[in-house]
Amino acid sequence: MRVLQIGRDDWSASSSLPAGVEWAFIPAGDVSAVDAKLIGRVDATVLDAPCELERLQEFDTVVTPYTLLVARELRDGFDDATQRFLARKAAVYEDLGDRQGIIDALPRKYFAKPFGQKLEIRKALLSPFHTGGSRYEGNAYLVADIDHGDELRQLVIWRENIAYDSERALELWPEYVKDAGCEIELSVQLIQSGTPDVIVFQRRYSEAELAEPIVIDEPTSGYLACSIFARGTGEVKVGPIHYRHSRLGAGYFLPGGRRIVDSRREELFYYFHPGDLEPPFNIYFAGYRPAEGFEGYFMMERMWHPFLLVADPRLEGGRFYLGSAELEEGLLRVIREHIRDLGFQESDVIVSGLSMGSFGALYYGSQLDALAIIAGKAIVDLDYVAERGRLVRPNEFFTVFDMVNFWNREDRGVDESTAARFTQRLVERWTGDPGFGNTKILLSYMQQDDYDDEAYYTLLDSQTGKPTTVIARGYQGRHNDDSASIVTWFVNQYRRIIDEYQGALDVSR
Repeated sequence: MRVLQIGRDDWSASSSLPAGVEWAFIPAGDVSAVDAKLIGRVDATVLDAPCELERLQEFDTVVTPYTLLVARELRDGFDDATQRFLARKAAVYEDLGDRQGIIDALPRKYFAKPFGQKLEIRKALLSPFHTGGSRYEGNAYLVADIDHGDELRQLVIWRENIAYDSERALELWPEYVKDAGCEIELSVQLIQSGTPDVIVFQRRYSEAELAEPIVIDEPTSGYLACSIFARGTGEVKVGPIHYRHSRLGAGYFLPGGRRIVDSRREELFYYFHPGDLEPPFNIYFAGYRPAEGFEGYFMMERMWHPFLLVADPRLEGGRFYLGSAELEEGLLRVIREHIRDLGFQESDVIVSGLSMGSFGALYYGSQLDALAIIAGKAIVDLDYVAERGRLVRPNEFFTVFDMVNFWNREDRGVDESTAARFTQRLVERWTGDPGFGNTKILLSYMQQDDYDDEAYYTLLDSQTGKPTTVIARGYQGRHNDDSASIVTWFVNQYRRIIDEYQGALDVSR
């Protein structure tokens, strides 16, 4: 990794650098003597001495948000213009007294390539110690009825282990839902690399400890073997175990990444980039992706304005940003808090997404008085997508059946608790007053889409007789046949809407 230090004296001259760390030092009083282009983009920056704003601005393009560490004692000494610059960089104020400690922590917090994956439930097995009934709920849960009394017994084991590299701390987050009469524990064993049975670390984590992600930070590389233990009487639903490289408090996936979690232990992730702190505020929902993490960072960064990335790690590649009322309201609350903190209005917001992300953009964007919604490869009717799975798209995208099962499970015993009924309610909301209001809808679709070839028409019909502006473009092919054209269209629409927005602001001034 590459580290830039702007300060009084060169830390690297009196400290030991970890392997792989490149250190660039610039005296705080002589920043202009160095060309930022020669340094290039850096993974972390340390500012431990006062520096003029004009000097800091020389490095605007190489310093990314949440990676600028500023000595805490400098905080009150900056003028308003410098404070704004540091706000654009989401500066992290820390005690920088322990230089060697700070240097040692940098590669463990600000590494370049994030990683996230899951131990899927289809790779899990019931323990031979379990004698009760069990069933699978698609790829979401392995459900077991237990009657263990006060005895803690192994319930679920995974056939696959997790590779662990001692250079990167690892976070574990198991999904599970259980009856009140049940108690579970997560068992983790670290098997040393190159050996079949040398266990160097073994521990069980209680439910209280599982309230936060478990961080494995051991000095020995190897493989993590995980299993679930349970006691009590009732039903236990065991989901996947999510694992990702930990930044040890600096953020999830990206420095500054945050998460929303509900009482069912389901997660959504978001990342806010301050951009230039000027409107519009751009929100991007990631598409379907089995690898966990954020999508679209560089595309949105090139828009220059503040943006929010949203990611859904559930099921195989996402649950279309739908979940409990607690989870959905949590995401809307985060969006509105950022709008408020920026000093913007909802009419200064552009909501966007591609494929699965288009559903998130339309679903959440319709709950805001947004400037525009940009949806590429639009998907609207999940029940229709499931119906087409048998003949139009056989043996593909089984996640949609988990989605259908989601409604049946959540509203069991309630009439018409189906994906079809959900779509009907969604369209009725779009049809009703205010519907999309003043929000412009920009939508692209594939004319022979093998997922939802009616998405454009479903949305258009819902706006019949309304003053809604809908701009659409159809492309020949199935859902994934011409992604390049869809992305080009998507970026061009973004730039057009931003240009029109800024033009309107100039006229009003």
